Amino acid sequence: MKKITLLKRSFLFSLAIMLFSFTHAQEKCGTAELMKQKLKDPVFAKQYAKRQAKFEAKFLELQTQKSNGTYKKATLTIPVAVHFPGGNESDRACLEAFAETQIAILNADYTGTNSDFSDWAAASSFYPGLNTGAADVVFCIATLNHPANTDSDLVEGGPAVTIGYTGFGGNDTDAKWGGYMNFLVKDAGSGILGYSPLGGSIANGASVVIAPTAYGSGAGCSGYTPGAPYNLGRTTTHELGHFFNLDHTFNGGCTGAGDSIADTPAVANPTYGTPAPGSVAGCNNPEKALTMSYMDYTNDTHMFMFSAGQITRVEAYWATIASDFKTGVTACNSDFTVTANNSPVSVCSPTDAIFNFTFATSGGYNANTAFTATAGVPNNATVVFSPTALSADGSFTMTIGNIATVATGDYTITVTAIGTTTKTLDIVLSVQAGVPSATTLTYPANNATSIGSSSLLTWNTAANAATYTVQIATDAGFTTNMTTNTANTNNYTATNLNPSTQYFWRVKSLNGCGESVYSSAFNFTTAAISCTTYNSIQNNITIPDTGTTEHVITSTLNIPDNVSITDVNVTINVQHVWAGDVELKLTSPNGTEVILLANSKCDDGTDDIGVTYDDQAGGPISCSTSAPCVGGTIQPENTLSVFNGEASTGNWIVTATDGYPSADGGEFLNFNIEICGAPILGIEDTKFAESVSVYPNPNNGEFFVSFHSTTSQAVKLSLFDMRGRLVSKQKFENNSNVFIQKVHFNDLAKAVYILKIQTGNSETFKRLVIK
Repeated sequence: MKKITLLKRSFLFSLAIMLFSFTHAQEKCGTAELMKQKLKDPVFAKQYAKRQAKFEAKFLELQTQKSNGTYKKATLTIPVAVHFPGGNESDRACLEAFAETQIAILNADYTGTNSDFSDWAAASSFYPGLNTGAADVVFCIATLNHPANTDSDLVEGGPAVTIGYTGFGGNDTDAKWGGYMNFLVKDAGSGILGYSPLGGSIANGASVVIAPTAYGSGAGCSGYTPGAPYNLGRTTTHELGHFFNLDHTFNGGCTGAGDSIADTPAVANPTYGTPAPGSVAGCNNPEKALTMSYMDYTNDTHMFMFSAGQITRVEAYWATIASDFKTGVTACNSDFTVTANNSPVSVCSPTDAIFNFTFATSGGYNANTAFTATAGVPNNATVVFSPTALSADGSFTMTIGNIATVATGDYTITVTAIGTTTKTLDIVLSVQAGVPSATTLTYPANNATSIGSSSLLTWNTAANAATYTVQIATDAGFTTNMTTNTANTNNYTATNLNPSTQYFWRVKSLNGCGESVYSSAFNFTTAAISCTTYNSIQNNITIPDTGTTEHVITSTLNIPDNVSITDVNVTINVQHVWAGDVELKLTSPNGTEVILLANSKCDDGTDDIGVTYDDQAGGPISCSTSAPCVGGTIQPENTLSVFNGEASTGNWIVTATDGYPSADGGEFLNFNIEICGAPILGIEDTKFAESVSVYPNPNNGEFFVSFHSTTSQAVKLSLFDMRGRLVSKQKFENNSNVFIQKVHFNDLAKAVYILKIQTGNSETFKRLVIK
């Protein structure tokens, strides 16, 4: 034990001296000095010589197999563990992700799928006959069955990334981690980026040591930040090459053995910085130094390949120690995914549709994967992928062109990726027609007069329109009292229009692609408000003075005129011995009820009622002690303004209820109603197709619609109230030159409606009265 301790101390002291000397020599790899110190130990030297003899034999064997075509590749999965002895557990999430950046680099560099490998095309002319190498290997951070008594924060299913664990000691070896490819990220010494044993021992738990500023790529984590020009992870690629028994290309200079690989030109010295391909002479003219080899000393940006011979030497190392790798500790599967980033894509004809995709690999997947659209492409459309294939993480686009010839609508397109496996995904293309055309106004006609306070506005259907914007104002510049409304069809009901007022209106068409210009404006003038008094005809109705239940009598007045109500006043005359027994109520054709006089309001025994109800009266009821008990012009119990906006046409009902049927009675004499409003003219029947008939009209909700038909398209009926709200719709088949259909709208309230009749591109409107 003492002897081993002294040897270890001697090695550490020598390594420190070596690191100091390397600083002045501008070296960046400590492997040569490390091996020099290790080989001073005769026990190690003997074991190393035996391993190298075995390895050299395997190397010759593989060279022979490759030359005669008998070599068979098999994917090797190498379990990896990454160790940050100086890290903080609080940074685990960052360090785990950081560890993976280096593994991704190794998988690319050792399989020849690194993005900068394409630089070889320009460089290869300086190296005639030299082929690049690519191994069939997957580096995978272990996630299963972690070694016991190492880092207590490792969890099953989580990556083998230790933080703050110092079990590797001064010789950078930990038997607990035997069977893993270990990366130990720590200070490698002044001026040293990393070092590794040459032909390292997987079984004994040896490691590759990398400085915190040379491991991985990206932003790094606290205390571990890749620094230029060694910030692309190529230091680890280089040092791992040593572990896999690769030597420097410049080993021994022009008189030495070099790296013992025939296809790497002998060179006198390492090359630093950013040399251009072919700019450094080799030992044997006209050969050029292979400065872009991972086993030289250039900046990370300028090393991007292994030679075929170097990869064969690495494979020989793997073949001799393959059984040393731990099994059952990785869950890496070679695979790829394709993700659509912006589906669905909606375009307006004739604009091309461009879909963006992400191609992601895992488990060392590096097969060339081609992209194609296999189903759902619209007729006449063209499809172009860029690039057409990928073998490493990246993005690609699919452009669908010739949209001008594609019918509008939604298309589900199947995109297929063909690699070692075939995968599909569906994306959605929505093609919309171009900007809609402008429309023309149809009703009310320009300069129309006597338009009602609620009026249906109509215009011609615009090609490609999805919605319409309707503007109404009281000036031609659309700046005064302007309102903007949206309509989903080619009509809109303007409500609450002021009487005797000129209105200007215009419409524009819209869809997802844009909007048209506004139509030429029309104007119309609303009708003046007029007031008409209507007298009851059901008069002199007896109110009995005997009985046990309350007496209810009604007087109904039918008003044929149709206005949109702005004011209602009602006068009622009742002869009754005890006026306080009587309740009075007014009901409109729409079913709206207003209590005029509440029962027992003037319950002092005074006779008779002779009263006018007006919301604008000076005050509420004032009971008189002389007949009539209820008289004058007063405000009703409930306001009459609830009738405003309703249509006047139909039956108005006054209900008188005697709540105390015995001992006294009387007679309901008469009533009259004054109704003020503007005429409801909405749509004039003369504006409609002459063949369209709606009968009977008025009706009780059942009626016939008939017209001469020139199309077999279905007939659609839409019913709107006088405020323009859709209240019901029905659809009928049309199989005859003369369409006749009985229609049922029995469940609707008694009122005036607008009936829209549509078949194909033809439509018209009818006023419909349900009573």
